[in-house]
Amino acid sequence: MNNYQKARHSSNKEIVIVAENNQSATGLIPSFARGIEQLKSINAEIDELTVQQSQNLTGITDDKNDVLDETSDYLIDISGAIHSYAERLGNKTLQAQVNFKPAKVEHLDRHEIIDACVNVLNEARKIAPNELADEGISYEELNHFDELITRLKGYSNTRQTAGIDQKDITRRIGGLITKAVDLKRNTLDRLAPQFQRKAPEFYNKYKTAANVIYRRAAKKTDTKPEAKA
Repeated sequence: MNNYQKARHSSNKEIVIVAENNQSATGLIPSFARGIEQLKSINAEIDELTVQQSQNLTGITDDKNDVLDETSDYLIDISGAIHSYAERLGNKTLQAQVNFKPAKVEHLDRHEIIDACVNVLNEARKIAPNELADEGISYEELNHFDELITRLKGYSNTRQTAGIDQKDITRRIGGLITKAVDLKRNTLDRLAPQFQRKAPEFYNKYKTAANVIYRRAAKKTDTKPEAKA
């Protein structure tokens, strides 16, 4: 949600709280009370979507970072084993090809790590399993390394899909905000003036809750808040 939508949603939630705390007043106008229940339902749906929106990419990012860390560790271990194997053979070309020390790996981005992992895995597959085992790397570890690389590659598509989901959630929230605004303006605000006679104290509380206060995006030194009813 943008700042205005957040402020509007906060105001709508405050309206519901005020109404629920003054049911004897809202009960004087059944249609108004029903409008409050509708607004409460819309607010709950927006809250649910907002939580989902905040969790989507966060969960993907956390999982991706875990896989990236584990893949990087395997890259260091397996490239080190191949480097040792190449040292025994006197194969300087292979040594240079798999020279991935921790200080180097930590400066690689995700795409560079994937490329490095693919090359190291390909070189490891060329070595006889018993020879690689002598350097401390088992066949099972190679397979797990392969799986990690595949998972790491997949996060590009996963994040793209999540981005599409985010857009859909944003669109749905926007639609619900509009629905809440229409309900307030065309039902609640139309009926609320009656409370000036029937329950003036509640009317004042309603008007206060209905006042939307929000801050526009700052433009250099412009930080003045603006208010809208």
